[in-house]
Amino acid sequence: MRRLLLALLACATLVPTLARAGSVFELSAGSGIRWDPTPVDRIPTNLMLAGGYSFGVLKLELGLVGNLSDVKNAKFDLDLRPMVVLKPPVIPFYLRGIAGVSGLIEGPTRLNYGGALGVRIGAAGLGAFLEAGVLSRRVKIEGSAKDSWIAEGRLGVYWD
Repeated sequence: MRRLLLALLACATLVPTLARAGSVFELSAGSGIRWDPTPVDRIPTNLMLAGGYSFGVLKLELGLVGNLSDVKNAKFDLDLRPMVVLKPPVIPFYLRGIAGVSGLIEGPTRLNYGGALGVRIGAAGLGAFLEAGVLSRRVKIEGSAKDSWIAEGRLGVYWD
């Protein structure tokens, strides 16, 4: 009986959430710093186009990130970023979990992870967002690949 009640409760929660599912699109630009290993260095500016689905307070997105070559010794590169966003109703803040693959063109290719905290403003499904986060990353330093951490700020627009 208890399992039946739990199944009914799960259905009562999931069905309305799935009925509100909708497309999400984001376009953003970001940059930041690599602080580990030292010396601290600016990371290339990047542009991200992300799409996905919104299920109430939960969003599942996949971002394609183009890292520009606007810093010394940087080359154009691509990353994939699958993301999970938790956006509570009413308040404008959200949390973003990030996992992905970096270095798809220039290498070194590596799985990475991280997270971000952001704020959104908008109306009628259109708006802007600002977020700050940290990501693991593999970078070439003095000719060798090393694991590092980056801090990234991102500004963008969304439609959902």
